[in-house]
Amino acid sequence: MINLITLPYAGGNKFAYNALKPLLSRNITLVPMELPGRGQRMNLPLLGDLQQMADDLMVQVSPYIRNEYMFYGHSMGGTLGNLLIHRLKAGGRRLPLHFLVTGCAAPKVNHLRAVRHKLPDRDLRDELRALGGLPEEVLNNQALMEFFLPIIREDMRALEMYQYKPLGKYDVPLTIVNGTSEPISDDMAAGWADETTIPPDFRRMEGDHFFILQHFAELAAIINHQTARISIV
Repeated sequence: MINLITLPYAGGNKFAYNALKPLLSRNITLVPMELPGRGQRMNLPLLGDLQQMADDLMVQVSPYIRNEYMFYGHSMGGTLGNLLIHRLKAGGRRLPLHFLVTGCAAPKVNHLRAVRHKLPDRDLRDELRALGGLPEEVLNNQALMEFFLPIIREDMRALEMYQYKPLGKYDVPLTIVNGTSEPISDDMAAGWADETTIPPDFRRMEGDHFFILQHFAELAAIINHQTARISIV
């Protein structure tokens, strides 16, 4: 079996990628990661630092990388996946067969991000509406937003305060997919080539930052294709 380890986006939880599950080949097991402060780890404090998040995820992924595996991260999950692979390489650990990244500019252009985590609640809600991903009934529900906004704000703070440092290159093939209507230019995506020795596969799919919600079938096809070459004994 091959483990598909999914890495959370800002405000996301372990169920964010569940729509992929029925679309995956039978030899692929979905293994979602959960950051502190949400879901089954609600009792733990939120982490407002990407390096701390990566340290936490390193512990979580350890049992699942003894066999073949693949990473998939959307948005913040893409940056976290990059940090994880560099950590795994430095520790001499098994690296993923493939890393699928969606909705994420290259880590080295993080300084170009808009600073959203300091916005007042009303303005932050408007930003979330523009990004897509949250239904209008959630955005207009005061009780739900009082619950979600602190999580999203802390995740955004972690991402926006992250200071990129080049760590060399790893030998992992990357597929980078961004939405046609999100503010990630081809130049902003191109920097992913600085992280890997293998030329990345760059693609676009129709939609905004959360284009993935309409394209899980196509994303599953990429995952299935990338793992099909592995012979399961």
